[in-house]
Amino acid sequence: MAIENRHDGVRASEKKTVVRQIIEYMQKQIIKGYYKPGMKIPNEYELISELQVSRNSLREAIKILTTMGIMEIRRGDGTYVCSQLNQSTFDTIVYSVISKLSSNTELLELREVLDDATVRMAIRKTSPDDVAQLKENVQSMAEAVKKGQYELAQEMDYQFHMSLIDSCHNIFFGYILKGVYSIFQSSIGETVKLEKIDSKAPQYHQRIIDCIETKDFEHVHEVVEDSLQSWQKLI
Repeated sequence: MAIENRHDGVRASEKKTVVRQIIEYMQKQIIKGYYKPGMKIPNEYELISELQVSRNSLREAIKILTTMGIMEIRRGDGTYVCSQLNQSTFDTIVYSVISKLSSNTELLELREVLDDATVRMAIRKTSPDDVAQLKENVQSMAEAVKKGQYELAQEMDYQFHMSLIDSCHNIFFGYILKGVYSIFQSSIGETVKLEKIDSKAPQYHQRIIDCIETKDFEHVHEVVEDSLQSWQKLI
């Protein structure tokens, strides 16, 4: 089947070039788990036959994916999905998006959408070990707050979000989200230092865990909005 018919009905005649469609196809194969990190992809002949594209278009797409740090060419062997994707590639994309936000309201809306999507994906994909890690983060954070160790509590707040992202088990999603959170890092957990013993962050995080454990999609948005009430005052 020609690649022009493989992307939700988008054809090469519609603005997207064949090279761009090949890149998107490869990315989707990775996201869906068909091409796993460290895996050798089909050879050039097989891909040309499967996608019905020219050799030049395929080679150009592979070249771009290699530059992006998503694939690597091993001379005399073939093309592989990189075992470790290049975080800097995703950071560049993230900074490009963030720089276009014109107000704190847009920044808040971005985080609301991303947090909401993260919790929903975690509900679908988290494992018992993931939940145990999240609970450990919350417990450590709560204990640090009680002991007045607010720097530690701030760090555990941030680590909770990193663990939540990891529990989604999606490579691209994880890289993009961690890039975004690296920008938010200075403000995430800052509420703990400001509110000190009155910090509600551990309770908010526990509510997120409750949604995950009970697969409560209905209240995700409410929980996310509540959890961001203090944070939005800092942006």
